[in-house]
This record gives sequence, C-alpha cells and structure tokens, in this order.
Amino acid sequence: MRTRTSKDLSRRRRFVFGLVALLLAGLLGVAVLASTAWDGNAGLTRVVYFVLPFWVLIFCAHLISGAAAVIGLVLLVPPFIRRISRTWLRCTISGLAIAAAVAAAVPWLLYFVGIGLNAASATYSRVTAENGESVLVLQSGFDRRDYAVYVQKSFFLYEMRGGWRTLSDVSNLESCTLTSGSSDLLLTCGTDSASVPR
Repeated sequence: MRTRTSKDLSRRRRFVFGLVALLLAGLLGVAVLASTAWDGNAGLTRVVYFVLPFWVLIFCAHLISGAAAVIGLVLLVPPFIRRISRTWLRCTISGLAIAAAVAAAVPWLLYFVGIGLNAASATYSRVTAENGESVLVLQSGFDRRDYAVYVQKSFFLYEMRGGWRTLSDVSNLESCTLTSGSSDLLLTCGTDSASVPR
C-alpha cells in the first residue's frame, strides 16, 4: 500500500509541476510577445529599464519561458504516451510528439538568437547632469556610431528623444556629459552635441 501511495503522490507532483511549468512558459511567452509588439507599435521610442535594459529583460523572459516549456513537456507527455497499450499507436504518437516539439523549437531558437544578438550588441550608459537629471544613451551594436537618447518618463519607463543620431567618432560616447539648460538638456559627446527635450 505504501509503495502504491508514494507512486500516486509522485505522479500527482509530476503532473502539478508539469502544469505549473507550462503555465509559466505560456505566461512568459505571452509577456515577451506583448512587450515586443508594444515596443514595435511605439516605434522603438520607449525602453523599460529596471536593473536591466528592455531587450535583456525580454531575452531573460524568453530563456526562462523556453526552459519551462521543455520541463513541462518532459514531465507531462511521456506518462501519457506510456499509457497507450498498442505499440504501433504509441510509436506513432511518440513520433508526432517529437516532430511537434522540433517544429516548435526551431522558430523559438531563431527568435531566441535574434533577441540575444540584439540584447548583447546594444550598450546602455547613464549620463547624469550636475542637478541630478539623467538620460540613457543607447549605442547600436551594428553601427557603433549610431546612438539614441532616452529621457526618464517614470520609474520603469524611458522615452527616446530626437530619434537616432550619428557620432563623428565612436570613442566620443565614452566621454559624454549632460548639461541642464532652461528648457532642454544638452548632451555633449566629444565634439558632438545634441539637444535633448525634457
């Protein structure tokens, strides 16, 4: 009786953990897609910045979502397939499950690599003025001379001001200073200066 009870508990735990993992994967997957769609609709004018830049947060959520999906499927699918008594049907369903997992993994991996390249290539740096006001400077990973300036709108939200700009010298971004004016901020990077609306 004890062995049977422990097996039942083990099955229930496996089922519960599998469901929780799939729910987590689904919620994070929807959050990632909604965030990228929202960012695209905003014309890449906003960035959520809480400890990590926006694309790094999306990358981490996407990574956890994929890992949770794999764990959930590994916990839930094999026990159901093992219950099928007919060998040919069990083999057919196993093959279909593997094909479906591979078909789902390929676009996930491509998207994962794309987000990873975007997250790894772009660099963010904060530049603070003497009065405490600050901006985020995003440097493109593909053309290091291109940069964008973000002004804080709320605790979690920064908004791009002035679109993408081009530096005359890439090393200028390492020595940026911010000056607070009467109406606009003035960002100076080497010989390049840009007015940043508040």
